Amino acid sequence: MQSKTFPLAIPNELLSQVRRAARKTGLSMAETMRQSMRLGLERLVRGLAPEPRVTNVDPLPDEVLDRYYSRPERDEAGLARLIKAQATGRRD
Repeated sequence: MQSKTFPLAIPNELLSQVRRAARKTGLSMAETMRQSMRLGLERLVRGLAPEPRVTNVDPLPDEVLDRYYSRPERDEAGLARLIKAQATGRRD
């Protein structure tokens, strides 16, 4: 397996946790870090990755949505048909 070396700055508290985990598991520090990445990457992606887009069409800007939804839509004829159909239980 080909590998690459990657310099990584680790906060002292996290480094202490890795050392403790390495002692408990009997693994080397490097193997402890590799295993923790393997075991945690999927969980990391599930927890932090944004939801995939369903479409490639950009959403409408807020100003446009405000303009669309601020005007009341009145359909008196349609409302009358709906009320009539509900009262009789059948279509007109």
